Amino acid sequence: MKGISIYRATFILAFGIALVAALYYGRQFFIPFTFGCLLAMLFLPVCKKLESWGVGRVPAILLCLFLIFLLLGAVAAVLSLQAASFAKDLPQIQEKLTQVITTLQDWIQSRFGVSPQKQLDMLKKGVSSLSQSGSNFVTMFFSGLLGSLTSFALVLVYIFFLLWKREKYEEFFLKLTRNENKPEAKETLGQITKVSSDYLAGRMLSMGMLAILYSIGFSIVGLKNGILLGIIAVIPTIIPYVGPLIGGFFPLAMAFVASSSDLVIPVLLVLVVAQAVDNYLIEPFVLGSNLNLSPFVTIVSIVVGELIWGVAGMILFIPLFAMIHIVADHVPALHPIAFLLGDTEGEPAFIGKIKEWVGKAKEKAKK
Repeated sequence: MKGISIYRATFILAFGIALVAALYYGRQFFIPFTFGCLLAMLFLPVCKKLESWGVGRVPAILLCLFLIFLLLGAVAAVLSLQAASFAKDLPQIQEKLTQVITTLQDWIQSRFGVSPQKQLDMLKKGVSSLSQSGSNFVTMFFSGLLGSLTSFALVLVYIFFLLWKREKYEEFFLKLTRNENKPEAKETLGQITKVSSDYLAGRMLSMGMLAILYSIGFSIVGLKNGILLGIIAVIPTIIPYVGPLIGGFFPLAMAFVASSSDLVIPVLLVLVVAQAVDNYLIEPFVLGSNLNLSPFVTIVSIVVGELIWGVAGMILFIPLFAMIHIVADHVPALHPIAFLLGDTEGEPAFIGKIKEWVGKAKEKAKK
């Protein structure tokens, strides 16, 4: 059997290393650009619909950008209203937190023989050492904030130009292929656009429905500021697998500190039940099997993304791996990679039956 040439293997390895290095050291450019590309794909159907109604391309794009600000403004308004209610409970939270700290100090004294005063002295030394680097922290904070605002502005600029001259960029990719392969290349671009837009839209819809489940559940069990805690808990869930664990920590902590510790178990049950409903009912419907990535590859994409681009990579590398799978599926030489990345199991059988039942119900409703 003819093996792979050592020169070809060396070239592939060198190309992979160079690509990872470029993505890592060029992350300040690639992260906003990738966000811009994915959001441009998300708003492409909206932009086309507005244009079909007679709206000019530039006004249609500006309306799409306005939708982004509108969504962010709505989330900020809800958070600010809930934060105002949360501020009223601060004295009670501080009192409960003091009790928890006192209990913790007593436990440390009984277990390790360290008196509360000595614990305070150690804490003061730690705070003093931290204060020495406080100015550096403030500088880094405002630098990071300025960088985030700059990146957000760049994302908006990328969205505008990608939607404005979209035919030109599509034609550029088609010119890279042979004439006989252009129909298939165009189909590949269409699938990439659909998968990216469906993933982002489905993820946002899933997060919105999960926030509603969290808020309702927290309110039923009696956790104060349930809407605020529900929104805070759902934000990290944009990162699959890891996000729900991070998001659930704050409601549990607030249930323990701000309210009676008896609420911890009910809040935990709300988190588990809501997450189960999201994983097995909501996501299969709003996301479906469009990504067609195996669970193992999804986890790998999250880990690799975090190593290269940090938190942004944990979000972006999932659709990027899905794009790689689509390209590999259309290139015969890359079919083994497509097989490796793809999900051979598909969606659960009961989800297919539910979708079939919903489809029949819609057809009867139309008749």
